[in-house]
Amino acid sequence: MKKVLLVSDVYYPYPGGISEHVHQLAKHLRRLGWESYILTTNFRGGVEFEDPPYVFRVGFPVKILFNGSIAPVAVSFRINSYVKRLMNRMRFDVVHIHGQVAPILPMVSLKFSTGYNFITFHAAHRKKFLYKLFKPYVRDYFNKLHGRIAVSKAAIKPILDIFPDIEYRIIPNGVDLNRFRPDLEPLPELKGYRNILFVGRPEPRKGLKYAILSLPHILKEIPDARLVVVGDGPLLGWYKGMVPPGVEDRVLFVGKVPASLLPRYYRSSEVFISPATGSESFGLVLLEAMATGTPVVAAKNEGYSLVIDDGKNGLLCKVGDEKDLAAKVIKVLKDADLRRRLIEGGLKTAQEHSWDKIAKKVAEYYVDVINRRKKI
Repeated sequence: MKKVLLVSDVYYPYPGGISEHVHQLAKHLRRLGWESYILTTNFRGGVEFEDPPYVFRVGFPVKILFNGSIAPVAVSFRINSYVKRLMNRMRFDVVHIHGQVAPILPMVSLKFSTGYNFITFHAAHRKKFLYKLFKPYVRDYFNKLHGRIAVSKAAIKPILDIFPDIEYRIIPNGVDLNRFRPDLEPLPELKGYRNILFVGRPEPRKGLKYAILSLPHILKEIPDARLVVVGDGPLLGWYKGMVPPGVEDRVLFVGKVPASLLPRYYRSSEVFISPATGSESFGLVLLEAMATGTPVVAAKNEGYSLVIDDGKNGLLCKVGDEKDLAAKVIKVLKDADLRRRLIEGGLKTAQEHSWDKIAKKVAEYYVDVINRRKKI
């Protein structure tokens, strides 16, 4: 049995797509016979979460503004010595970092790795000046990578602009079909309205602004509509103050919710919206909504356009256009036949991205790269 270490600055209880990806990949690799572990930092707060026995933690997170979002980076005077001892003790066959080749934890892990090194690129970056500025330094760490994965073409494109000669494989995000499924019971406290759901951190690039501004337009056609906002963060109060006068009772800010309840929020809604303005490489929330049988309306950014086949498994609206977002939501809520088609298409898409299938593709890529390297 080969040992795999997944390294990520971001992991539960810090919520988000990378946390879910790393968690599910480790769990499903174990089911496939790989002895997987996770190396991350210590988080306080966030969602309710209990560490599996195979999680290592070091340092504490410092949150930085990056790529239009708030990203935690592990910091500690002990990271070098801790990671070196861990690598020497465990002798991992595969070290798989997630996110970027970034300080501090990913680079330190590559430095002391004694096995084959892999990376998954998750984010689509608008700005590449840091990679350009530190290209010679980062190149040394890129050369330590034996395999490179991107969740989409949008995630690898900024890297290819700087390092056009690298090889990679596209392996998309997965969704946990045991957790997100269409037979879940809706939440009784959300009954009485035609709920429009937004899930995500309240920050500019997630487009919550446009979700809020679209509501008055939607209410003109759908008077019993309500916007339900799931997510928490330092800007939440600012977004609450953005709600237009006269519709305050039609916006429900839930804040953070337990992971066990999140799928039922999808099931309690008639449409899910994600008007993200950009820097989206894939959109895990789209798959989560699809897996629960909830129609999706999302902004036509580069990453979302790779997941949504417009009119078949979701609808795409113009980026930064609350009126177009409202028009697409109204269309879904009024057209029962369209809803049925989108639900069926979404469920099919979710099945194609089950974690059983995605983890198998990752494991097959490990074997492929290792076998090729052994022949060199």
